[in-house]
Amino acid sequence: MSKKATRRPPEQRRQEIVDTAVALANTLGLDRVTSRDVANELGVATGLVHHYFPTVDELVVAAFAQAATGQNEQDETACSTLPALDALRALVQRTLAMDSADARLWMSAWVAAPRRPELAREVDKQMLAALDILTGLLAKGHALGVFDAPNPTGSAVRILTLFDGFVVQLSMRSHAAYGDIHSLIWDTVEREVGLPAGSLRP
Repeated sequence: MSKKATRRPPEQRRQEIVDTAVALANTLGLDRVTSRDVANELGVATGLVHHYFPTVDELVVAAFAQAATGQNEQDETACSTLPALDALRALVQRTLAMDSADARLWMSAWVAAPRRPELAREVDKQMLAALDILTGLLAKGHALGVFDAPNPTGSAVRILTLFDGFVVQLSMRSHAAYGDIHSLIWDTVEREVGLPAGSLRP
């Protein structure tokens, strides 16, 4: 059922449009969100959505950027406020706790990106930001003697590739279908950074 439209300050209205696009993308997929869908959900004219986002591509990019930036900011906060070992543990835990809606958002972004150049650039930007965050954490931990990661960028790439594979699986299945995959991820990350088995997981 559509919501009744009310007058909003411009920034609040724009944020409301983006939030609605994110919510729809979590169920429909980014590549299926339309300006009309968002307008119907908000109970406003499609022209109002176009006033803030002239094309649906701009709206899709804004929706994905908001969701992905929020995830990266959580990781960056963990890395800047926690000891290296605790921060890495928090990053793994956040990935393993990701819900299927967030996983579907990333999956639909990867699928749609080749057809939408602006989205492809935003996806690349967010993935590189995640790589920078993890690389910095591993480099700091290595310098402190917490990790054995002489090539922090290489280790970060391998860990994030593992995370991405988990996200692809999660976008298609529930957590209940995984069996020992969580243990596999903990074990692999521990080996990658030279930690004793079982020392990273909570």
